[in-house]
Amino acid sequence: MDLGISGKVALVFGGSKGIGLGCAEQLAAEGCRVVLAARTAGPVEDAVRAIATKGGQAAGVAADCTTKDGIAHAVAAATAAFGPPDILIFNVDSGPKGAFLDVDDDVFAAAHTNNVMAFRWAVQAVIPHMREQHWGRVLTIGTNSVKQPHRKLPRAAQNTYRVGALALSKTLSAELGPFGITVNTLGTGAIATEQFREVFTKIAAAKGQGYEEHVAERVAEWPVRRMGTPQDMAAAAAFLCSDLAGYITGQVLVVDGGNIESLQ
Repeated sequence: MDLGISGKVALVFGGSKGIGLGCAEQLAAEGCRVVLAARTAGPVEDAVRAIATKGGQAAGVAADCTTKDGIAHAVAAATAAFGPPDILIFNVDSGPKGAFLDVDDDVFAAAHTNNVMAFRWAVQAVIPHMREQHWGRVLTIGTNSVKQPHRKLPRAAQNTYRVGALALSKTLSAELGPFGITVNTLGTGAIATEQFREVFTKIAAAKGQGYEEHVAERVAEWPVRRMGTPQDMAAAAAFLCSDLAGYITGQVLVVDGGNIESLQ
């Protein structure tokens, strides 16, 4: 199926590993010219080489995309490499974790910055070009906690500001829709990345379990009885960033194997 995005410039935050890398690889396979932005240069360079080896067009930039300056640097690097971004994948760390009674104001402030303010700065940086050409795609890699806040994981600040980012996304979808720009969110479930393995390993150890045992116990409760993969997320991301999804905006697509039980 032709997604109609061959030749588009896609800027992927957090694109050096995990879900971000999966999205970058998928978009490159669809013919996009992909720019990967992440904090550490080494993994970015490795990811760019991996995409190029498969025949994709890719460039990389070391940038902290939770800061206004870092985002400006990433957008400038993308523009220098291939042109202004037509597609933005906003995929950044959600900030320090913890339960409400265990964290301080700085943790909540960091979550606000990473999830809401950085999203604002990123959209501000890319929309001039998107508005001018009357086409653009903005996609946030979020979490299924926007549908059902985490209870098993201590995520007080994330539960709060992921929803704040979703409200901003919905607002932007209304303001930018007339310019041909869609704004959507992917809600992650348990995706088998290095980061998730670290989290689940700690939880398993606290319960006296090994990682594999703990995962088997978890997935046994889900309709699709396995962990998700970055490729599961990337396939959904590519569609929402495609020309075919031009009438889908302001939405949350949860990719979690049916784990969330809510109707809405």
